[in-house]
Amino acid sequence: MIWYGGDYNPEQWPRDVWDEDVRLMQRGGITLATVGVFSWARLEPREGEYDFGWLDELLDLLHANGVRVDLATATASPPPWLALRHPETLPVTVDGVRLGVGSRQQYCPSSPVYRAKAGELVRRLVERYAGHPALELWHVNNEYGCHVSHCYCEVSAAAFREWLRVKYGTVEELNRAWGTAFWSQRYDAFEEVEPPRAAPTFKNPTQLLDFDRFSSDELLACYLAEVGVIRAGSGVPITTNFMGFFKAVDYWAWGAARRHRVG
Repeated sequence: MIWYGGDYNPEQWPRDVWDEDVRLMQRGGITLATVGVFSWARLEPREGEYDFGWLDELLDLLHANGVRVDLATATASPPPWLALRHPETLPVTVDGVRLGVGSRQQYCPSSPVYRAKAGELVRRLVERYAGHPALELWHVNNEYGCHVSHCYCEVSAAAFREWLRVKYGTVEELNRAWGTAFWSQRYDAFEEVEPPRAAPTFKNPTQLLDFDRFSSDELLACYLAEVGVIRAGSGVPITTNFMGFFKAVDYWAWGAARRHRVG
């Protein structure tokens, strides 16, 4: 069966518009709506305080009118309170600038705090909606890496070093693979390695490639963590959205991981 529909974000306009929205969906032959993609701040307006009443009403309304739901985990855009209480969750650019709130996707993929808060929100959603009759799919996060594909903060740096330890085993093997004899780049310990931040001139190309691979793996780890929470309480199919030939994320590796680990 081919579903026909798209994103629907009615939390962004008054409740009295919803009935007209659904009437127009029926006229247009809409059969599936993705909801909740950017609703974390509405679902958890304060840390640990959840408001699901509006989403209950929305899913009931769609179900009553024959529209299936692709329910998003809402983790693509954290609420302002997360940045205020945990500023270390905000991503840092290659130039050392810490990005702020007021846009979307303002999270460091390596942040254990972000992952923990996202996981708790997903757990609450699964507990509440796994058995809802409108639920057709789970939509995890949104457009991974679209705006922040690489983070250069200290949390990411530590995660990168661990990723390198696993890949190379010894710093001697890293030096060989990276060709660090060039321009006096030799490392004596993994602790000396930093992400490829802004530098005076050309950067080590293998370091750049490894950081690209690491960054894709960190985003994949975020995805798989949410999948694990969903799978613990729901058998409904899970999806996320790829963006064509988006270079910042290795979709071939993601595809293999999804087949082997998600099923």
